[in-house]
Amino acid sequence: MQNKHPHEELQKRLDSIDAAIAEHPLKSDPVKRSHAIIESVEVKDKDVVSKKLAEEGLPDMVELGKIQARHSFSLWRLSRKRYKLLKKLGR
Repeated sequence: MQNKHPHEELQKRLDSIDAAIAEHPLKSDPVKRSHAIIESVEVKDKDVVSKKLAEEGLPDMVELGKIQARHSFSLWRLSRKRYKLLKKLGR
């Protein structure tokens, strides 16, 4: 049986992927805040960055690296699926 509303089905899939991306570990608030602190430090001194991250109770640079290594591929896959759906939807 053919789906009578393929656009709606594609939109539901897109919404699901958008939700998964929003909840992805690399998109989490602590990771975003950690990256913002790293970018904000003018003198790229590891000790200064580490201290600021610790003061905020955020993941340190080693933990950020581990999160990046563990989760980059899954975020890439979600982003690729999202791109393909957007293309099908004509956006």
